Amino acid sequence: MQNNAIRQFFLTIALMCTLAGLPIGQVHAGPGIGTILDKAGQQRMLSQRIVKAYLMLASDINPVKAQKQLDSSIGKFEQNLTELLTFAPNNEIKKELERVEDLWMQLRITALSKVDKRTATKFLQDGEVLLQQSQNIVDKITAFAGIKGAKTVGISGRQRMLSQRIAKYYIAYYFGLRTPHVVNSFNKAVQEYESALKKLMKYKGNTSDIRTKLKRVNSQWTFSKVGMKNFPNEGELVPFIISVTTESMLVKMHEITGLYAKLLNRKMK
Repeated sequence: MQNNAIRQFFLTIALMCTLAGLPIGQVHAGPGIGTILDKAGQQRMLSQRIVKAYLMLASDINPVKAQKQLDSSIGKFEQNLTELLTFAPNNEIKKELERVEDLWMQLRITALSKVDKRTATKFLQDGEVLLQQSQNIVDKITAFAGIKGAKTVGISGRQRMLSQRIAKYYIAYYFGLRTPHVVNSFNKAVQEYESALKKLMKYKGNTSDIRTKLKRVNSQWTFSKVGMKNFPNEGELVPFIISVTTESMLVKMHEITGLYAKLLNRKMK
């Protein structure tokens, strides 16, 4: 079953290359399933990062950095979406990606519009819908890959998303969106991040390099929680510190996810 899925994946790429007029010899230039899964996971993170950067601008938190994050995240989401549509492993996944494309068109318009409290509230909701659909893509690609390592890439990649989700809800509260949903979503994201980090650190397939990098993430996470412990105490909010520490968490987990993706690519050869 697994071998048939792998064969079908490469046949799909070969067919697309043929239709595009590319020589079959270039088929091997296509990304491995680990790389595709990594990119799909990035979309979850970017859905949260875009909203977070938007709220940073609305709250005047490091606005120059926030604008750069917003612009680069919009560009990266579009680039990833184009690549995922090109190398979608099957028609079912491609149709789901087309639904992401429809959602993205609407969210992008808001991301580039003037920031105010009304649009921020709707943007927060639209980001949730895009995240859910992006998660659906990851789940389907993971099921398509059909091996244990694929799930680990998904868990690791999800940590990138959670780092941005934590920051997003913290800054949303600081901005003035002080609803039970915002508080509960923040607390849930913190719990999920800690639980998944423990799971990754116990994974038997970790290389020595991955183990070392996960220990560094764990140290960063321990430090980051200090700034989160008083949430949502209004008088002690530290949005700038949270934005910086979660950014460091993102960078570290992005590197680790890339390493897991490479391990999966080797398994699928």
